Amino acid sequence: MIIVNAPLKRDFIRALLDGKTIENVTFTFVKQDNMKLYFSVEGDPKAAVKIAKNTIKQSEFGSVLFFNVEEHVG
Repeated sequence: MIIVNAPLKRDFIRALLDGKTIENVTFTFVKQDNMKLYFSVEGDPKAAVKIAKNTIKQSEFGSVLFFNVEEHVG
């Protein structure tokens, strides 16, 4: 599971990743807790963090969004 922390454009980020398979990693939205978006991933979680970061950065708002992505352990 990964967590995307983002104060803005959470709906945009959710739509960008949810249900998508990118570089053999599939993202599924699980829940939102304030600024945190939780996604389960099918594939390597460490790779999923990098892929999610790059996908968000390359999006139309990516260059101006403040966000971080981390692996959720637990």
